[in-house]
Amino acid sequence: MQISLNQRLLNVLEKGVEIVREHETLILSKWETRINELKQKQNKLFHEMQLIVSILSDCLFSTNANIEELFKKLTKNNLTNIQTIEPNKLVFYITILENSIHEIIQSEIGNAYESHQAVQYLFSKINEEVFADSMNHELNLDTYLKQLVNSKQLPIKWIAKLIQTSNGFQMKQIYSRTINKNIQIEANSLFKLTEYLLEAIPSEENENRVFPIPWGEYTLLFCTSAPESEIMPFIMFSLQTFLDGELAIKTTKRKQQWMDAVMLFNEWIMRSKNYHEALKNITSGFVNYLPFERSALFAYSSQERNGTGLFAHSINTEAIQKISENINNLPFIKKHLEQWEALGEHAKNIQPLYISNAMIGLPEQYVKQFQLESIVIVPIYVPSESQIIGAAIVDQGPYKKFTLNRETFLALMKCGQSAGELLAKILPNNHGLNLQSIESGLSPREIEVLQLISEGKSTNEAAQKLHLSEYTVRDYISTIMQKMNAKNRTEAIVKAIRKGII
Repeated sequence: MQISLNQRLLNVLEKGVEIVREHETLILSKWETRINELKQKQNKLFHEMQLIVSILSDCLFSTNANIEELFKKLTKNNLTNIQTIEPNKLVFYITILENSIHEIIQSEIGNAYESHQAVQYLFSKINEEVFADSMNHELNLDTYLKQLVNSKQLPIKWIAKLIQTSNGFQMKQIYSRTINKNIQIEANSLFKLTEYLLEAIPSEENENRVFPIPWGEYTLLFCTSAPESEIMPFIMFSLQTFLDGELAIKTTKRKQQWMDAVMLFNEWIMRSKNYHEALKNITSGFVNYLPFERSALFAYSSQERNGTGLFAHSINTEAIQKISENINNLPFIKKHLEQWEALGEHAKNIQPLYISNAMIGLPEQYVKQFQLESIVIVPIYVPSESQIIGAAIVDQGPYKKFTLNRETFLALMKCGQSAGELLAKILPNNHGLNLQSIESGLSPREIEVLQLISEGKSTNEAAQKLHLSEYTVRDYISTIMQKMNAKNRTEAIVKAIRKGII
């Protein structure tokens, strides 16, 4: 089965719910403490806080409920109660309750970023659900059919929603102003089921007209007093309007999904403290938040026209780091790269390159070595400098064929830009992506200091250039010598030059 963007985001939500449920006792106790704090201050708000706690507890701690059921429960059963509370107060309550969970995670698990992020994402979706337009929740087929029956604009007596079975037809739901309870009816044909319904449902008028309309997996049976030719156009127009609205909401949700994926990816990589962490977080981010199983990051030098393996996630990193290819040996990629570079400053959005068959774009030796099928090449692009500094290659696993939808395409493009901007900021000036800087263990700032010292700058001059104190620069030099296993700064500079660090 092909991995979807929706599934990746669902995984994050499920992790959030799992963490919450693992700490149920502590969370409920902490929430009760928050309520009592308001109560002791004789704050009238504690009643509303109590309501929110009751609603969230009911939704979050129903151990059998999956994510979909959790949110349905939140909106269907409790939305009306929640919306009676002023929006600013509602934000206040939910934030307090979420922060309580983060406090518990910090004390029980420690500084586990993934756990904090999963809970944060879960509560962001809870907030969206709570503050969303009620139409978003009400726009479903059942609600719409009820509205049609209750409308005084159309002479519809009742609507039956049927499904086809191996034995004929079965009625799933009846919508009527006069019938309060559902009727269980099955028949081996649509004609017989219609007859049964006409017998079961009383009518003051003798003339009833019944006609079916296929609708997805259902057959909708309409009963009306008007001639079919008169009412059918209105019903079809009404159903089409419903369908358009449903599609609009789905489109909005799909757009929200890729934006959520980019947001989570950005949060994930921005916590990087150094170059090595940045490469690690970028490669894992493509897998954690986008529909891929493997990713590998490559540096690209526009001067040398060369690509070099840097880091990988769910692939052997050492094998990736052994790769160094001149772009002339990759004609398919070279053609697209030249098109990107030709745009120059006009290139603000460099698009990913989807390749359905890896043999088209990569040398056969790599296709066989890494068992490649479909791949996506994501440019690591710095929009602020209009420069491509590398690329990520992602796929859904060994010999896996997949397609790329618009939402994932857009998410990849934005993530490639975010990765590019991060690496451009975290690297010292004029210091490109390379493997040596990873292996040295030196931070970007340490490489900057080493570069200035190698250029003959004194400690004081280097301090002024970097806007640091002279003592801080001396500390950097001491750390550099320790990491480089050098007896003095001259030996450290020689080793750095030999390794290509400066």
